[in-house]
Amino acid sequence: MALLDPYPSPDERERELASLVERATGSGVGAELLEYGRSVEGRPLHAVRIPRRDGSGSSPRVLVCANTHGPEFIGNRVCTGILAQLASGTPPAPLRELVERAELWLAPCLNPDGYARTYARDGVGPLATLRHNHHGVDLNRNWPLPRGTRRLPLPGAGSSTPGDATYRGPHALSEPETAALDRLLEQQDFHASANLHSVMGTMFPARVHTREDFQTYRRLCRALARAQPRTRYLRLASRVFDTFTGEQEDHQHHERRCWSICVECFSLPASLAQTFGRRAPLFWRFNPRDPQPWVDNDVPGVAAYLLAAIATPRPSS
Repeated sequence: MALLDPYPSPDERERELASLVERATGSGVGAELLEYGRSVEGRPLHAVRIPRRDGSGSSPRVLVCANTHGPEFIGNRVCTGILAQLASGTPPAPLRELVERAELWLAPCLNPDGYARTYARDGVGPLATLRHNHHGVDLNRNWPLPRGTRRLPLPGAGSSTPGDATYRGPHALSEPETAALDRLLEQQDFHASANLHSVMGTMFPARVHTREDFQTYRRLCRALARAQPRTRYLRLASRVFDTFTGEQEDHQHHERRCWSICVECFSLPASLAQTFGRRAPLFWRFNPRDPQPWVDNDVPGVAAYLLAAIATPRPSS
């Protein structure tokens, strides 16, 4: 029995994704598996395209992606769970409505090398070892800063020192994983995006300049939380106590005019309850022992957020 059960190995994860695409297509949900790039170690970067139900070519496109950090497998489970619930034929109401109104893209594993390393080590190791891509770069600090902004020297804001947990790499988009994803963002011109992480049970919207955008994110995050049936996540945002760090959602908002939030799946209280007083690998601080209740909790929330976003005009800047 694998020490990280019920989480799949890298090969199992890829087979599962292909099988779900086939099942979704068989159930009447059109689904297409695409390779949009390769990782440092040559692993495929996969996305699933799910066209709008009525085949409309003018549909807004939305994106859900996950697992940009190696040990955060629960984000992968939630993202893949969206496809599984569509393939089941009985998706929750917000997800059913979403695919009737938008073209949905899923990118369940943005960092397959980090995933493979975490799995090979049974989830054991320091954060910097498990979190990074094969070059030792934190992919969620490798994005360009919005034009006219600068990175403040704050903890977690992206380190210039190789080996640090938030090492940002030699330059923005230096990594094949972020460069490939940015090409996809440019090509598909997404209206909205949810980027799935763990473990805080919170939502971090993009850092914005205007009160109007700040209030819009407040409303979009409220839509996500209200649709969560069990555990409702909190929005963490401030127009004053925030900084640009080279994160994906900031780049998407300011450079790609895309409503974008980081969703920290699972929750800190649940993580602490699971690991307190136990000698557990780092992996179990980030991932629930049973992912399914969190998948069921988060899928309708993410779908509701995307529905609210496509009903909102795109960011102006």
